[in-house]
Amino acid sequence: MIHDIVAATVAAYRQTGMFPALRSAGMIICLFLLASMIGCAPNIYNVNMRYQPTKEIPRAVTDGRKFSLTVAAFIDRRKMDDTLLIGRVIHSDGSSIPILPRYVKAQDAVAATLRELLIQSGYGVSPEKAAWDLQESTIRPDWGRILVGGAIEELDVTCLDTIPRKHYSAKAKVTLVFADVQKKRIFYRVTSESSSTLDHVIFSEEKLESQINGVLSDAMEKAIEGPETAKQIREALKE
Repeated sequence: MIHDIVAATVAAYRQTGMFPALRSAGMIICLFLLASMIGCAPNIYNVNMRYQPTKEIPRAVTDGRKFSLTVAAFIDRRKMDDTLLIGRVIHSDGSSIPILPRYVKAQDAVAATLRELLIQSGYGVSPEKAAWDLQESTIRPDWGRILVGGAIEELDVTCLDTIPRKHYSAKAKVTLVFADVQKKRIFYRVTSESSSTLDHVIFSEEKLESQINGVLSDAMEKAIEGPETAKQIREALKE
């Protein structure tokens, strides 16, 4: 369809005597290349979600035990019909293309981001991937000393793909829940959020990745680096 439009445009210039303006072979080739690029737009975008440090995080003071924390997959509380989605690319004609995390669900991607942040912060983190519903009664004794789970309150990246500029926006809001495994007791909750915007002349999946990973990592860092969070973890490890 796009190729037909380009061909019709060239024909119209011929009929009106304006074709010499398009006689440049390079211009015509560019028109067809642009048509090919538009015609090959994907049906879906996949982005790699991972921890993307936004600042230098101070090393945590721990008791030296190798495995102290176990990270559980997050619960998705976003108010949307399809929680597989993490955003959309919206074109000027109103059409949109969904954005999904590559290979994983959002709940697991968020947990992996937290796990990597805790490791880089100096905490001992178990390789086990627990499934926890944030209820004290469902805490299992084999989940180490401290269990960290949480909920996704907001997680979205959107790109308004218009000419000549592309507008990216991203936001993340998470709640972290810390529990003493042996006592089966939740001892701390913290909610943190972050957002960002970017205007650019180029659209790319890499920019979608950078925006969503940046806000998620920043929200996690704010939650973990706070003095109250570190204090609560230290006190729980001492007991």
